[in-house]
Amino acid sequence: MNFSARNLLDIFLVTLVVYYGYRLVRQSRAVPILGGAALFLALTFVSHRAQLETLSWLFDAMSAYFVIGLLVVLQPELRRLFYQIGQARWYRTLVQVQQVPVDEITTACKQFSDTKTGALIALVHKVGLRQYSEAGVQIQGRMSREILAAIFYGKNPLHDGAVIIEGQNILAAACYLPLSASAAVKRSYGARHRAAMGLSEDSDALTIVVSETNGKISLAFLGEMKEGVDQARLRKILVAFNENDLVSAWREL
Repeated sequence: MNFSARNLLDIFLVTLVVYYGYRLVRQSRAVPILGGAALFLALTFVSHRAQLETLSWLFDAMSAYFVIGLLVVLQPELRRLFYQIGQARWYRTLVQVQQVPVDEITTACKQFSDTKTGALIALVHKVGLRQYSEAGVQIQGRMSREILAAIFYGKNPLHDGAVIIEGQNILAAACYLPLSASAAVKRSYGARHRAAMGLSEDSDALTIVVSETNGKISLAFLGEMKEGVDQARLRKILVAFNENDLVSAWREL
């Protein structure tokens, strides 16, 4: 078989797509799902090659719903993929983020860390979190360290849940976020850390967690978690958030 330059380019691009697709979904629930999808396609191919008419008819009938089902199941992974594609520099200049109060958030988290006060704070990036904020207690007030301290005070009924911040405002408190079911999540993680990971898998929000056990600050973003973040690194990430350069800063964290 003769390979032209177009054939070689085609093979190279397909390989590139498969490689970066695997990097995106590795250590997530998508891996076993894609394994099952590959098995389904292999059985479909074998049934046609072996001319097994009944089995071929069955697989052909199922394939009509196969792609739709796969898209529904892999929705979080696909959302993350398109988000990362949209992080090209030429595109980032078109989509801006609302500026969060860096000093207020940093100071509040430092206070929570020093006093070992558990906290869960989600910052709306480019994808809205209305489905989570509307289920919580509505606040719709300007964000300040004092309000955060009052919310996460142990005897306050609002402390058990997440605070969602969009720009300079607190949208809601006592918001319950989806818990991550990823195999990559450590067993030592509590409910707050699992909720932060779950939200990072389902959106592009930056989530801050303060452990009430050891006071350590952790950050979750795009299905990853960084632990033991000090005040300086937290400030650096928040500044990058405001400068619309969060992805690059996250990779360097």
